[in-house]
Amino acid sequence: MPTALSLPTFPVDASKVPDPMAGRLSRIKYVISDTDNTMVSHGQALSTTDGTPSAELAQTLVDLRRAGVQVIPCTGRNRAMIREDARILGLPGWIGEMGGVLCLHEGSDAVWHYFTAQMPFGEACSKTPHDLIMETGVVDRMLARWYDCLETYNDNNIGYQYREVTVALRGAVIEDEAQAMLDETGLPLYLADNGFVTRITGKTILPSFEDGRVEDVHTYHITPRGLDKGSAARRYIELMGWDPAEVMACGDSPADCAMAGEVGTFLLMRNGISNPKAQAALATAGNAFVSAQDSTDGFCQAMRTLLELKRQA
Repeated sequence: MPTALSLPTFPVDASKVPDPMAGRLSRIKYVISDTDNTMVSHGQALSTTDGTPSAELAQTLVDLRRAGVQVIPCTGRNRAMIREDARILGLPGWIGEMGGVLCLHEGSDAVWHYFTAQMPFGEACSKTPHDLIMETGVVDRMLARWYDCLETYNDNNIGYQYREVTVALRGAVIEDEAQAMLDETGLPLYLADNGFVTRITGKTILPSFEDGRVEDVHTYHITPRGLDKGSAARRYIELMGWDPAEVMACGDSPADCAMAGEVGTFLLMRNGISNPKAQAALATAGNAFVSAQDSTDGFCQAMRTLLELKRQA
């Protein structure tokens, strides 16, 4: 059924897909996908959307690999986290820190680059882009301004200071005011909204329920201006020499929707359809679908349809 955004639902039955659409989808060779609340739920690769133990995602990734379809995770996670995820899942490359780190090939001879878009940065610099942002003092100013509703996001307790390009925060701010603070630093910086957090484990200053649930908590990333998942996907595709028409991108947040204009096909997860920023981002997109189910279940179902269409081609 069409959603409030009037996006078509990604087909469940490959045999009923019209020939023009089937031809377009069967060409897909590469999938650039968000991780949390898209490919994985509850931070677990071996569960369904509702948390039931399952090997469905693992089997889907194996089947994609056997069919020659490369899956590249594109996430706000830092290098330490996403590199290990990619290694364990057997994925050939990854995009970390909202696009700030591009790994074209994972392994002992890994190939990667920083991508800072409009922010000047030399590869020979002894500091990281993250260091340069922290030295402006803007993060401390923001934490002081929203002292009771904003905190550094410690990447599953790995530590925000171990990021290399962006600064991760979570909470709720007046976004125009926060952006004005960034504009005063002299660096071209941008506050990116990477979607809602629904549950927090570990220490936090944010109001939460007894089971760790939270409400109206955003994941924010301070990024170089012009750096988002869309520009990063475009740069990654350029570096890899791929045809954008053969690329599908998936995600659940407004930040993920920035990839829609850079690829042939975009899949918005059903759990992200209610976000008004996502709706605005895809309002004029002619290549977008919404998944038939939420998160992991929707991702796996869409990939199964994709594989069947490739078999039929």
